[in-house]
Amino acid sequence: MAGTRGIVITLAMLAMASPDASRAAPAFDRSAWQADHAALKQVLEQDYAHLAWVASPQGGVDLPALDASAQRSLAEAQTDAQAAQALRTFLAGFHDGHLSLLDPLEQAPRAVTPAAVDPRTLGAGAGCALLGVSDEGRHDFSLPLETLPGYQPLNDGADPMLRTGILSLPDGRRIGLLRLHEFDALRYPGLCHALWPQLRHADSTAEMRGTLGRSWVEVIAASLRRFQQDGVDAVLVDVGDNPGGDDSGDTLARLFTSTPVASAVLDVSESAAGKPYLDEQYERLDDALRHHHPTPAARRLLSAQRAAFQASRQAVSLPACDLSWVWRMQQDWNAAPCRRLVAAGTSGGPLPTPAVDALDDFLIAHRLDWAQDLREHWGAWKGPVYVLTNGKTASSAEMFAARMQDNHIARVVGTRSGGYGCGFMSAEAPPELPHSHLRVRVPNCVRLRADGSDEVAGITPDLPVIPRSGESARARAQRVVDTLTGDIRMH
Repeated sequence: MAGTRGIVITLAMLAMASPDASRAAPAFDRSAWQADHAALKQVLEQDYAHLAWVASPQGGVDLPALDASAQRSLAEAQTDAQAAQALRTFLAGFHDGHLSLLDPLEQAPRAVTPAAVDPRTLGAGAGCALLGVSDEGRHDFSLPLETLPGYQPLNDGADPMLRTGILSLPDGRRIGLLRLHEFDALRYPGLCHALWPQLRHADSTAEMRGTLGRSWVEVIAASLRRFQQDGVDAVLVDVGDNPGGDDSGDTLARLFTSTPVASAVLDVSESAAGKPYLDEQYERLDDALRHHHPTPAARRLLSAQRAAFQASRQAVSLPACDLSWVWRMQQDWNAAPCRRLVAAGTSGGPLPTPAVDALDDFLIAHRLDWAQDLREHWGAWKGPVYVLTNGKTASSAEMFAARMQDNHIARVVGTRSGGYGCGFMSAEAPPELPHSHLRVRVPNCVRLRADGSDEVAGITPDLPVIPRSGESARARAQRVVDTLTGDIRMH
């Protein structure tokens, strides 16, 4: 035993003398993590579009207290993991699903780029996958409404995420049910597979994606027309569990009414984070003015919007106001002297307005109003509409619910949405913290509700249906239907 002990001691001494000992993990550096916390706050002050809202009483977050808690956690941290968790907890306290810390990027050798593959040479499965069409396996409604008595599916052969049906109620009324799984045509693989014989003859992948997007809207519009023809009493659009997507959260609202729809006022960060979107829209408007021979009426509209975007571009280049007050106090959102936001048109394009509807040139009209390419489907349904939301309704799905609610097209039923609001109008590399190299995913846009509030607050239902203790999902689905039945009778 004594000899064995001597061997162990010798090996330990050799390990201590080994050159590898110099490569031991560095000691925990609290001051460096505290510097990262200060750098994180600077990033938020500069780029985070929702900061002034979160710092207001309306935002519902006590930022000075949240900051103080993070500083205490860093002062008490003993490891890098604890310090990193303190920063993650700090950002989680903002209650913004788009705001987060990302892990550091690995330093790796330059990857070899695979040879390009033309999706048109492939079968439907591989071709759709190469286009970016994915199936995440969510095929059910947010609540199992299809299991209730009186439910009749209408298009079982369609994409599982585009199935519709009619729910017949005991009093003879009928509700048309439309589920939107995501606001992105690239999340409907069944549709892509069905269209593949047509898609594979397109001239480019961009044209393929464009065809897929238009076809997705056509399927939704056809479902609404079917409801209209069948004489249902109301339509329920289920966007529960819908994580969002693209700008179709705004444009699709036009399918549910024949009256003009007001898009949300859109602002972007008054910083380098907001500039790419401002540049993109300015260049699109400038191109239409220079190269597409607009009529005098179109020229006036384009010129006014180009000037507005140019003013915002210039504002971004000027010294910005100081937002550091958010760590010391709250200021009313409507009276805050500094928001660090600049105007960026609307959530439906630079200028969605009936004046654009009168323009004959589609390209010019579309530069101003992105819903123009859906125009043949506007008003596919004319009647009562309800939108079902829950805590997993996020981002573009919240934009849809807000547009429907603010324009009095629909009443929202269910529970409060997730509170993601506007996320990103341009995809810039996330800023990196100097010590930990954690990257900061920072939303750079704000959509304002009709009452002037920030959409990141979440969508509050007109008809709340709150989960009850011990209640099954099917029982809650029945309560949603009962709530709609009572509301239809009243209206």
